[in-house]
Amino acid sequence: MFYQDARVLYCLVYNYSMDNIKRIDHMKKLIVILTTLLLTLNIAWAGPGEHVNVAVPSAAPAKLPLGYITSGKLTWAPISATAVTLAEAKNICASSTALGYKWRQPTKDELVALYAAYRNKSAALRAQGWTLYDVWSSTPGTVIGLQFIVNLDGGIVNYGDDNGVSHVSCVS
Repeated sequence: MFYQDARVLYCLVYNYSMDNIKRIDHMKKLIVILTTLLLTLNIAWAGPGEHVNVAVPSAAPAKLPLGYITSGKLTWAPISATAVTLAEAKNICASSTALGYKWRQPTKDELVALYAAYRNKSAALRAQGWTLYDVWSSTPGTVIGLQFIVNLDGGIVNYGDDNGVSHVSCVS
């Protein structure tokens, strides 16, 4: 029932924004909030494992330095200590040569899988020096100027404004 009410509210907000183009900035923020609500509801109503293929964390090879982890078939670089813009996050991953690997930004689904793999093991990530922040994904949002971010502490998928700041982790 609540899901249908949220969809109706979303449609009303969308129609209102089309009628009042001068308020597009405010409407953009409201649409982001409502979309986040819908995504959160969909994730909450999905059964365990229905919304993502969960990768099981593998034992990190002894060669990886502190902060680098493996999950599934991916190696993850430590999360950044400071928040950066999307452009900076892309540059950080593209230009990194750490460990001699070729790095890239993770997708939204890869970040969600990482969260799911460590959902009840966040202490293991923290022991590696990770602080669980909102992290940029390489997945563009459905609204121009927004990019998916994933909160690694709660697994919440949200949108980040391209000009805003979040943290970055790179994968190889």
